[in-house]
Amino acid sequence: MFRLPTCPHCGTVYRYRDTKEAIKKKENTCYHCNKKFTAKRFPYLLVGALIPLVLCIVINIILLSRMENLQLIPLFCVTLVFLLIIYFIIPFFTKFKKSEEKDKK
Repeated sequence: MFRLPTCPHCGTVYRYRDTKEAIKKKENTCYHCNKKFTAKRFPYLLVGALIPLVLCIVINIILLSRMENLQLIPLFCVTLVFLLIIYFIIPFFTKFKKSEEKDKK
């Protein structure tokens, strides 16, 4: 399940950057078969984001309890790393669906 999305018409696998761009657009066209599709995020993206978030909270609690002279910079760095992880996994929770509009001939 943890993979980049494919075109619903021809099965072409999209690269990470192309997937991020497809999420931003409403209507997309496959670069291989030239058919239209839409990009939708899975509803359980929240579950995928909660795992790194919980790990971040646990690591911050451990750092707070173990280090006596802890400053905010290490806590901020740990939080930033986990937020970047969440940001970078978004395309892996995306699915391409066939466009609702049919081409009229």
